[in-house]
Parts: sequence; structure tokens; C-alpha cells
Amino acid sequence: MPPNSKEIVLENEDVELIPAFEKRGYATTPTLFVNGSKVPEALAKQALPNMTLLTFLRTVMGLTGSKLGCAEGGCGACTVLLSQWMPEQNEIRHASVNACLMPVLAAHECHVTTVEGVGTVKQKEGGLHPVQQAMVDMHGSQCGFCTPGIIVSLYTLLSNKKTATVNQLEEHLDGNLCRCTGYRPIWDAAKSLTLDAEDGAVGPCGTPCRECPERDECEMDCNVEDKAAEENEKICCTSTGDKMNQYKETLLKDESGSSWRDQPNEMFPEDLKTLEATTPLLVVDPKAQSASSTWIQPTTLSEMLRVVAEGNCKLVVGNTEVGIEVRFKHALYPKLVHPAMSIVELFQAPTLDEGKTTLTMGSCCPLSTIQHDCGDFAAEADNVSLARTCQPMHDMLRWFASTQIRNVACLGGNLVTASPISDMNPLLASMDATLTLTKSNKGGDELERRTCKVADFFCSVS
Repeated sequence: MPPNSKEIVLENEDVELIPAFEKRGYATTPTLFVNGSKVPEALAKQALPNMTLLTFLRTVMGLTGSKLGCAEGGCGACTVLLSQWMPEQNEIRHASVNACLMPVLAAHECHVTTVEGVGTVKQKEGGLHPVQQAMVDMHGSQCGFCTPGIIVSLYTLLSNKKTATVNQLEEHLDGNLCRCTGYRPIWDAAKSLTLDAEDGAVGPCGTPCRECPERDECEMDCNVEDKAAEENEKICCTSTGDKMNQYKETLLKDESGSSWRDQPNEMFPEDLKTLEATTPLLVVDPKAQSASSTWIQPTTLSEMLRVVAEGNCKLVVGNTEVGIEVRFKHALYPKLVHPAMSIVELFQAPTLDEGKTTLTMGSCCPLSTIQHDCGDFAAEADNVSLARTCQPMHDMLRWFASTQIRNVACLGGNLVTASPISDMNPLLASMDATLTLTKSNKGGDELERRTCKVADFFCSVS
């Protein structure tokens, strides 16, 4: 800058909104918790509307364990655990998320656990968490760049499932990539923490080869190779196999009241459990002029519709679509509106009516919740029609994106963006699904609803 010139700073006009929103009960500084502790207000004030959770953790908090890889939610190197108190269920919801996409302000009144919070050799007590120790013992890390994300993904699974299965393990690691170690040692480390991991190969018939009554006669490749491996085990010591068996006999049978399995719940701040109500949030970056300079998080449906009716805003839930548009397509959304989970109409989990003929869910309900609930409904269904509705939805979502994406993405986003990569849109249309659309009238005091078929919701352009 020339010595006599002056820097011109243009102020964001949305700063004028702050007094009015404060009168409506809005906070202007987010309440954040990381690794069991509340983030000091001085640091929380540095959380801006256009800042991702990963950037905040690394640059503001100095927690550099979580890595930036693809920056689009594909590799999982940035995975962290997001924990939220669910007052209606009186329980904690643990979910792995991509910190490279998630806005830091979306973690308002939530608890974030990074790999440093899982465990570290710097701790005098506790040290490495069993998930981390398993990765060390099974040689599951080489360059180590992807390891923190894999650790947190496994940690999240065990936060929700005291005894994880191999199938659950396969699903929960679908959002983590490794480019140098090779997946076998990582898979060994992960399987050492499950109770149903089979020793040896499993044939296409579903029977473990070593338990097959026709093992001596079977000429399937899996059986031939497994018999050779079994002979090799008699003359070679396999430290990995021995360690996996040792984990099963000691660590996994630890049923003590306060163990490593309870760590995520024990770390969860008591302050978040005692909140009487979710606090709405308004954060304005006074110096930003274009992309994501204002963040509004309403806590009721009428308030959200009131904000949206004012225009010039973009609704964002999981930020899996908007985040990509802003970062790679240079889209400009000056004002982001993020509905809080306290808006039950939007976050309603899949629910069956009394006759078990109609399935209803909120547009912001996470895809992972829809997937698992539909799987449960299909398994318990006593009528063919319900099973034919729920099972395809479960199967479609099982292979859509990754666990981290499904934990935050929602059907509403797929529908309103007419996402070409969402196979749920044509599935809902083929099922003759109905949408309930809501808008506010008279300043948000009254709500007006109408219904629309999914097939009629999309507009074609000739």
C-alpha cells in the first residue's frame, strides 16, 4: 500500500440489525464447547459466519490434529465428533461430521471433540484411548495425515454403540480415505474393537470357512486360501492376530461402570444439559461485504419464516451443498439462516401414523436418522406396503455420500436444490410422496400451509 494512501473499510449494513435482534432474545456471541471445556468468550467472538469449524479449531483454538484434505467432505481427514443434548429424548446425540464443511456457528450450544480430546500421550493419566492404542498396535498409520479422522470415526461409533458389529464398522468408516497405509491394518485395528469379528475367511454362503462342515471337500477359492493361511499360522507367529485375540479377551470384556466406553458422555458439559431453551444467535461480520457475512440462527418456525420473508438470505442446514458452492463455485450468499434443532417441525424423525400407512418426517431431519429409522420400520413391518416403502429408502441412503455427510445433510436440501446427485428425489417422486410447504403471513404471526406432490415440485426447463 502506498505510504500516503488509506485503507478503505466498508461496513456491513447488517450491523444495524443487532439492537433489534438483541431485543428479541438473540445472542451475538456463540456458546461453544471443545474437548470438555467452554471456549473463552474472547475466542468465541472470533467465530465468524464464513468460517468453518475446522478453520476455527486449527487457527483460533490451536488444535491442529484435525486435517484439511479435500475440503469438500470426501476424505474424512477433518472428522470431529459433534455432541448435542436432546431434551425430548433425555439423551446425548453423538455424530461424526466433516469440520471442513460445517460452519463453526452451527456448533452453537454443542460439544465438539477432536482427536486431541479422544486421547494424547501428553496426558499424565489415561494417555491414549483404546481406539488410538489399537491403531498403534495393529500398525494402522503410516504418514498419519488421515489417522485423526479415522480415530474420531471409530470413537463416534463406540460412543453410540457399546458393542459395535462388523457391519456397523463398515458403514461408519465409509467416509474415511487412506492413501498410503493400505486398509488391512486399519481394518484389523477397527475389528479388534468388535465382538463379532470372525477369524479366517467367510464364504459366499455366509458361513465362516473354518466352521463349514464341508471344509475338507469345498474347493471354493476362499476355503482353499484360508486352509493355506491356517497352515501358515501353525509355523508363523502373527502378532496382529494375537493382539486382536488379546483385545477380545481383555479390553472388550471390560464391563466396569466407568470405562473408556463412557468417555464421550462423561466429557459432555453439564451446562448444556441444564439449558432451559436453545438461544437464538445472530453474528455479523462488520467487515465482510459479500460471502456469508451474517449468520442468523432462529429457534422457532415462525421466527425462521419471519427472517426468511425479509429476503436476501440462504437457508443452510448441513452446508454440504452451500459450502461447496461458496468454496469452489464462488457463490455469494451475504446472509445465512440456519434453523436450530429446537424447531421440532423441521427436525422431526420419521414417524408412522396409527394405521402404519403414512410415514412423516421433517425436512431438516438428518439423512442418517431417516436411513436407520426406515431400516428399523422395514424389519418390524407386518405389512408388505410399509416394508416396500421403508426398505428402499434405507438401502438408497446406505450408499449415499458418507456417514459424516448423512449425519448433517437433509432431504429438504436435496429437494429445494433439485440435487442431481440425490437418488432420493426420484425415489420420493416414484412413491408419490407429498410435501407440506409453509410460509408466514402478517409479519410471521400466522402460518399458511399447502401441500404439493414431489413430482410436481420440480420444474423442468425446456
